[in-house]
Amino acid sequence: MEGQQGQVVIRLRAKIRPSCVTLEHITPEMTPSGTASSAPRDVAVFGLDADSEEEVPLVSFTFDVGEGPTQTFLLKNNHSRAFRYIKVLVKSNWGHPRYTCLYRVQVHGKVVKTEDHRTAESLNG
Repeated sequence: MEGQQGQVVIRLRAKIRPSCVTLEHITPEMTPSGTASSAPRDVAVFGLDADSEEEVPLVSFTFDVGEGPTQTFLLKNNHSRAFRYIKVLVKSNWGHPRYTCLYRVQVHGKVVKTEDHRTAESLNG
């Protein structure tokens, strides 16, 4: 993402009832600068209702570069709603002035039954 802030909207393969989100950034040793300054810092995640364009807050957290490159965040509220779209809003990074990097975003949860009555299954991303 250009700058210290940005967002990405992810279309999931199916409508899910999310339970947690995992973000990944590379280790500082793998970056050209030798730091994790381009890693996201303050992040908010929303479920998007495609019909009403409503954004439902799911979780806000700080990605702590000292805790490792892959971190999982449980949703604080047990949402009974299911979503096909998830928005990841990066409010700040760890100081890089030109860009912010997200290497992987995983949304974990339970697939909801669709109109054609497929069996519910676990979904990891």
